[in-house]
Amino acid sequence: MEKKKVVTDYSKLSEELLKLYDETYPTGIAGSTIRFPNAKGEIVTAVRLETEDIIYLVKVSAKPKEVLTEEQMDELVRPSEKEESEDEEKSEDEDEPSKNRSFDDE
Repeated sequence: MEKKKVVTDYSKLSEELLKLYDETYPTGIAGSTIRFPNAKGEIVTAVRLETEDIIYLVKVSAKPKEVLTEEQMDELVRPSEKEESEDEEKSEDEDEPSKNRSFDDE
């Protein structure tokens, strides 16, 4: 008897299937994915998950990550001038030795 074949999304897996998924792919799905076109002609990435009765192709989302603008990248890479000036002021205050304290007292 041939097993039933079902295509489903990872987000729709039951608790039992999620457990089986974790047992089947304990170190991740890299190298275990398959790709196929869906009814709309889009390429879908999935992994195989098999029970006694059913073979599932579990679609894994490959949604694009958020794309940052140049300004957002600059903010992440270089702190704004305001933040830099605040940091400089703090470090200057911390570097000043206390007027009431001398090195001989230590």
